[in-house]
Amino acid sequence: MLEAIRAQGAPPPLASAILAVMAAFALIALIQTFCTWWRLRHIPGPFLNSITPLVMTYHCFKGDITNYTHNLTVKYGRLVRVQPNVVVYNDPETFRRVCSLKASYTKGLWFEFSRWDLDRYSCIAMRDNESRKERKTKLLPAWAGQGLAAMESRIDSQVQSFLELTEKKYVSSAGVLRPMEFGHRAQFYTLDVVTSVTFGRPFGFLKKDGDVEKYLETTEAMTPMFGVLGTLPWLVYVMHAWPLNKMMPGEGDKVGFGRLMKFASDEVKQRVKSDDPNFAHDIIGDYLRNGVEPDDVVQECITLAVAGSETTSVALRMALLSILTTPSAYSKLQSEIDKFYTNKEKAAESIINYADAKTLPYVQAVIREALRLWPPSAGLFTKEVPKGGDSIHGYYLPPGTEVGQCVYSIGRLPHIWGMDYDVFRPERWLEASSEKFEEMQAAVDLVFSSGKYVCLGKHVAWMELMKFFIEVLRRYDIAILNNAQPLKLRDPITWLSTDFWVSFTRREK
Repeated sequence: MLEAIRAQGAPPPLASAILAVMAAFALIALIQTFCTWWRLRHIPGPFLNSITPLVMTYHCFKGDITNYTHNLTVKYGRLVRVQPNVVVYNDPETFRRVCSLKASYTKGLWFEFSRWDLDRYSCIAMRDNESRKERKTKLLPAWAGQGLAAMESRIDSQVQSFLELTEKKYVSSAGVLRPMEFGHRAQFYTLDVVTSVTFGRPFGFLKKDGDVEKYLETTEAMTPMFGVLGTLPWLVYVMHAWPLNKMMPGEGDKVGFGRLMKFASDEVKQRVKSDDPNFAHDIIGDYLRNGVEPDDVVQECITLAVAGSETTSVALRMALLSILTTPSAYSKLQSEIDKFYTNKEKAAESIINYADAKTLPYVQAVIREALRLWPPSAGLFTKEVPKGGDSIHGYYLPPGTEVGQCVYSIGRLPHIWGMDYDVFRPERWLEASSEKFEEMQAAVDLVFSSGKYVCLGKHVAWMELMKFFIEVLRRYDIAILNNAQPLKLRDPITWLSTDFWVSFTRREK
């Protein structure tokens, strides 16, 4: 009888073995999930987030990851569990402590998505503190002294290019509307700035007034994936393995992101081959002169082109949106610029110099306020808790826990910004006492990170923003064309916008 049952209904030996292996893997996964949940069970947060990273992945796809994370901090407090091994804080003090030069924290797995080559690292992707410190020491000189002076002249050229494009195609007049989609034009400007600063010449987005070799089309399609990889960092290794690696951008591509990789590689090889010690004062030249290995220079240039252009274009778009939807701020901003140019010597200058731009307090207040409300890099930028663990806001965090930041929430803390924290009001920067101003300044500066992780291009970004707004608003009046919905916005890891239609009208002298 038993033999008959076995012959009719029992699974064959191979099927039994497969089922046993699957059951074993399921049990291991269940045990691992429980252990991960258990070690951080005392941290407040949604239960589903504590057992799977897919909640955060979903919100990256949905395009509201920053608002979602911010709402968690509002609901659960200053420390919240957002993934099984990831917690998020939203206060400046913890931010500065975790990122301080003396802190033993290292970069977390979140940064794996920024690796274009698994055999090489850019500084932003380096997770080992000593290696990153050594690399950053070699990068720093390019962003100061002669290097910074050379960058200013390159920025001036691209501001001029934007003005020429506007004058040629987008100036409206009585009865003639010539609308500009500002979202992409802002990115054309920042891409030409960053490629000029990096490679010594712009890619020519402004000259073409369009995408160059489908770079924007490719990166806009890839940006949501960057957010997903931040929540599922192990996918980086899957995507770099066969057969998915065949779908990744590569130097053999004729267009898109792969074309940038090829251009950077060829440019570095050409500089090295020339064997000229007097490299031009651009990023490639300065990095090579300072002893960065050529293959590493390629990685740095690719990262800079992507991160440097995207973040600054976000700041431009959101600052302009804030100005145009706040008439009082718009009026005060133009008045300050006009007053500065009553000086005939200054009025004769084509593009304002950075030293003069920094003397205009309301211009600076507008940019600070926009950065506060719309931090361009709103990712978690996780750091890994060192050996021995740490405590944040009274909660113990075991070694290996990933600790992320929510800069968007920091810009909305009532005890720093007041009860009108969600209002764009540049005047708060001018009304503040010196002590309050320092507190606010220290908080908003965190959009550029802090301590050993502070952004190398911070001053260049400020230069781009200030020169752009001063020179554009000096010459033109700008108006939103669709007040009901000025632009469409989504946020998989940074603020992406479409349909930001505006009009430019020449101002009377």
